[in-house]
Amino acid sequence: LGRLTNLGYLNLSWNILVGPIPTELGRLTNLGILYLYKNKLNGTIPMEVGLLTNLSYLWFQTNELDGPIPTELGRLTNLGYLNLSWNILVGPIPTELGRLTNLGILYLYKNKLNGTIPMEVGLLTNLSYLWFQTNELDGPI
Repeated sequence: LGRLTNLGYLNLSWNILVGPIPTELGRLTNLGILYLYKNKLNGTIPMEVGLLTNLSYLWFQTNELDGPIPTELGRLTNLGYLNLSWNILVGPIPTELGRLTNLGILYLYKNKLNGTIPMEVGLLTNLSYLWFQTNELDGPI
């Protein structure tokens, strides 16, 4: 798939795809929409996803992805919808997500994220939906 550099929309959802998300997806720099939800993908979210700066939709929910949310996702400033829910993501919510000022939806629920909610989330003034429930977050709101 890494050779499909003109691709604007990739939807591989509702399958039984397994294994890690290929780093080669970072070559698909014309992608505006990337749907990989409802599979059995595992491993970490590759930092190369942060190269997809034309993305407006990124939906990786309901897989078996683990590890931290890559800080490189903060480069996706055109992103309007980010859904990483129903995985096994760990660690803090990256402060870099505060750069995604076009976000209307941010779903990070049903993971194992911990730490406090970053103050930078307050910069996301276009948010309509913010779902962080069912994690291990602590500290002040």
